[in-house]
Amino acid sequence: MERPSSPATGKWRDAQVAERYANARFSSRRARERDLALVTQLLARLDPPVASVLDAPCGTGRLFQALAGDGRRVFGVDASFEMLRQSRASGAHAVACVGGDALALPFRANAFDAVVCCRLAHHLHSGAELDRLFAELARVARRAVIVSFWDAASWPAWRTRVGWKRSEGARGRLARPRRELVARLAAAGLEAREFRASFRFVSQQTFVLACKR
Repeated sequence: MERPSSPATGKWRDAQVAERYANARFSSRRARERDLALVTQLLARLDPPVASVLDAPCGTGRLFQALAGDGRRVFGVDASFEMLRQSRASGAHAVACVGGDALALPFRANAFDAVVCCRLAHHLHSGAELDRLFAELARVARRAVIVSFWDAASWPAWRTRVGWKRSEGARGRLARPRRELVARLAAAGLEAREFRASFRFVSQQTFVLACKR
């Protein structure tokens, strides 16, 4: 049974959006490998190595191959069954995937060594929703979470603030300062240990590794 999702996640339920994410959205090699490299680097920072990882939301499964490195068991969850259908079509069906909302994960507490949450946080404008996301990620993770967000200290975010770059509007993606991420993660029982971006101050997309306290 499909679980209810946040209003911010509803747009990915469309079949055409899922098809675009599976193909055109990350068609270039740089676009495909950027997130994979950063997630892999942060997972490698965990010692001892983690044995199980949840990808939430997993989308079309583009992170699965990287997450499965070093023999990790990978699981996926997504509120969009169209996204999950695309992941099966791409051959990512070897990973155990279920339908579910990242803000209300259908798993028991401490079910996975680590949880990865890629390209969702910057779509959540409500602080309450972001706190709910972090609380859920922390609940199902035994050791650590890796979350991506848009960094307010980046060049593109600064250009938007001063009007040199067109704003995406009230429903667009939202950049946040690192100190806010650290505080909200701490409220969920997570300690931010390390930030990674392709190019600091240039790349908006930034990952943070946070460990359970």
